[in-house]
Amino acid sequence: MKYFSYRALDVSGNVSTGTIAVQNPLEIEATLAASGLSVLSWRRAYAAGLRSQGKWSRRDLIDFIFHLEQLVCAGIPLLEALEEFKNASDKRAVVVVTGRLIADIDTGKKLSEACAGYPDAFSPLVVGLLGVGEQSGTLDTVLHDLSELLKWQDETVSRVKRVMIYPAFVAMVLLVVIMFVMTWLVPGLISFVKSAGAELPWHTKALLSTSDFVSDYWRVIGAIGVGVYIAAAVLLKRSEALRLRFDAMVLRLPLIGPVLFKIKLARFSRCVAMMYGAGISVIDTLKLSEGVVDNRLLGNTLRRVRERIGEGEPLSDSFGKSSVLPPMVARMVRVGESTGAIDNAFNQLGYFYDRESRDSIEKLEQGIGPAMIVTVGIIMMWVVISVIGPIYDLVFSMSGQF
Repeated sequence: MKYFSYRALDVSGNVSTGTIAVQNPLEIEATLAASGLSVLSWRRAYAAGLRSQGKWSRRDLIDFIFHLEQLVCAGIPLLEALEEFKNASDKRAVVVVTGRLIADIDTGKKLSEACAGYPDAFSPLVVGLLGVGEQSGTLDTVLHDLSELLKWQDETVSRVKRVMIYPAFVAMVLLVVIMFVMTWLVPGLISFVKSAGAELPWHTKALLSTSDFVSDYWRVIGAIGVGVYIAAAVLLKRSEALRLRFDAMVLRLPLIGPVLFKIKLARFSRCVAMMYGAGISVIDTLKLSEGVVDNRLLGNTLRRVRERIGEGEPLSDSFGKSSVLPPMVARMVRVGESTGAIDNAFNQLGYFYDRESRDSIEKLEQGIGPAMIVTVGIIMMWVVISVIGPIYDLVFSMSGQF
């Protein structure tokens, strides 16, 4: 998704300015025309300028949507609801963006049009759903469904983070222990054994070589690690082909890959159910979903599905031709087509993959602890056998001389 600043004329002949998020410049005119605006000029808006408007966290967006839902359902005018939310917040980014939303709406813009100008705070999915709610007069219902969706996404991310915190902590402790053993403990003990004239076995020599390498080149190892991380981040940002391969590799990782795949399918299914149920067309729903999955492989797959649907293929056949999506997706979509309830079919898919991801996360959480303990035990066993073994042999031989 790219962002462009524009100047346009509204139906009253007044000049309007803002920022719009589209896939390419060819969509700017059509997108603004749907809002009753005639483009005068546009230019690319780069990330640095957009970030200055204020980056919102997921929690900020959830609070914003929930706040609007409660006040709009209570009959409070939109501008008053926004003003109250701004006054209640203590975050500068939230206050700045909400204040600009109030100013934009006060000049005649709709809420969705105003939110589209702040892509660091509102995703295209949120903007699209708000627009549908405004057009259909069901903004309160859309806000409720959107609030539930965002809270579900936040809970899912929290579950994944909770699973990863423990192994990350253990890995960090293990790294510190290994550095201490390799750079201080092993060299001192091995030098004592060598000075006593004991014969070192092959596994002790291997440990000594590893210790010498870590002691001599730990700065180089650290610098290489940081350099590889920075280089990978830059290349993934600039190379679409490399990012596609990386995203495909992530979904094939042992243990964590299948879990992430199920989470992304659950997110995709819930978003499609919500957007289609709100009245967004299948084509536009799939187009917005390409960004929701946050994976180039799945995004490209959904784009090809969308293109096949645009060429006239049935929805279920378009999904069924994908080699990436599970066959269950096509089967459920076929059921939805036959019953005329495609949104219900995707709701069932979302429920199924959400349950599957929860079960997988629980199993992963139960298995990570023992796996890390075994890893630590193997490394420490290697150190103990390689260091204590020669010392024991040395003491035993010395006691035999007396």
